[in-house]
Amino acid sequence: MISLNFANRNYRLIARVLTGLVLGCVVLALAAVIMLWSAISLRAQTAELEEQVREAASRVETLQPVVQERERFVAELASMKELVESKQFSWTRLLTSIEEIFPFGVALDNIDYNPKSRALTLNGHAQSPESLRNLVVGLERSSSFRDPLLKNQSIEKGRISFNVTAIYQGPGSAVVAAALRPGPGE
Repeated sequence: MISLNFANRNYRLIARVLTGLVLGCVVLALAAVIMLWSAISLRAQTAELEEQVREAASRVETLQPVVQERERFVAELASMKELVESKQFSWTRLLTSIEEIFPFGVALDNIDYNPKSRALTLNGHAQSPESLRNLVVGLERSSSFRDPLLKNQSIEKGRISFNVTAIYQGPGSAVVAAALRPGPGE
């Protein structure tokens, strides 16, 4: 059979373009549906997260008085601890500990003690360098003191002025310090 086409246009090309356009519209419609579905799911997730944030904020508000009460309680305990420690401190024990290590030829002018840092400062005069050395060595060997340090020394009129600092261990920590201090063979 012979087919003659007297049309002045190519209708097959137009049909293919139309099919392509229809397929493009279907793809665009599917993409729009997917985007709409993802937007709806994102809104649902956002609403869920906002609800969780509101619940967390309400929990924080209910816990706020408890946290404030705890902070007040901790502050009161700290002040009570300082009061108990100040009651436990004994100047007699401190002076006795100093007297136990005190060498011949040394005179003290001033004793300063800071209870918070437990820092002890001894200011005085020594008759000789050996006397001053014996004071520092006595502080080092004593279980009542740790970390002695000769901060300052100067010679005035034949006497040696000095400033020595150490940490006072106190009554309960002297046993612990003795246990932690290495022995002669270690």
